[in-house]
Amino acid sequence: MIGTAVRRALLARGDDVLLLTRGPPGEGKLQWDPTRGIPAIADLEGLDAVLNLAGAPIADRPWTKARRKVLWESRVDATNTLVAALASLASPPPVFVGTGGLGYFGDRGEDLVDDDDSPGTGFLSELSQAWETAHLSASTFGARAAVLRMSLVLSPEGGVFPLMVKPFRYVGGWIGNGRQFTSWISIRDCVGAMLWLTDHPDCTGGFSGTVPIAIRNKEWCKALGRVLHRPVITHAPKWALRGALGDLADELFLASLRAVPRKLTVSGYPFIDTDAEETFRWLVSELDKQ
Repeated sequence: MIGTAVRRALLARGDDVLLLTRGPPGEGKLQWDPTRGIPAIADLEGLDAVLNLAGAPIADRPWTKARRKVLWESRVDATNTLVAALASLASPPPVFVGTGGLGYFGDRGEDLVDDDDSPGTGFLSELSQAWETAHLSASTFGARAAVLRMSLVLSPEGGVFPLMVKPFRYVGGWIGNGRQFTSWISIRDCVGAMLWLTDHPDCTGGFSGTVPIAIRNKEWCKALGRVLHRPVITHAPKWALRGALGDLADELFLASLRAVPRKLTVSGYPFIDTDAEETFRWLVSELDKQ
């Protein structure tokens, strides 16, 4: 979903885009194996930048031992494979921008979390830290490396938002006690931030990809209820979420993260969507057009 939107934005501004795919190669597509590398690596000579969005979905099923292995391999191992392949080029790309996870910081309760704060604990944090380290290792071949630590990305074209809207068409509800801070970002700002990090030579390291002001989950859900003119009067209890999803529920849905995108803001990035209700209004209008 995000890669498609990023590619569309790059093409719209006149860039040439080469897509790395595990599927068959073709026009504008180059095949690669995340475990072995890129057979036609010479075709990547002369690139201005590489944007890495590879990674299996994080929230579509419980984190069993086998699923954790898939998540790690598709993120950390695949990124290491890509960086190693690029390092073998005579002229490696001068810019490498990757996607990471805001789960890097873990559950931080009421704390205000800055880009440079220390990482948290738990599987999601460990995964995010290792993934970010893999991205930033592109600096070893001279690339300017940056990572957008994505929060919950809201898009009318896929991901969590269309699924989230369905029950709200009848009655809305919050998650757990609803007091945890929910960090989120619209697809427009997610794509905008990826391109911003690509274009601006002062942007290096990890950047928190979230709206400037996080709000509590209950208020966030009520904003969607107001847009849909539906009551928000129920909730998904912690015990039910934990029973169904295990650690995923605690680290992703019930965790509180009041993150601030200081580095993006200081760099001058102009956020498009900062207000939850106005963003939901745009998302719903786009979803209803489909």
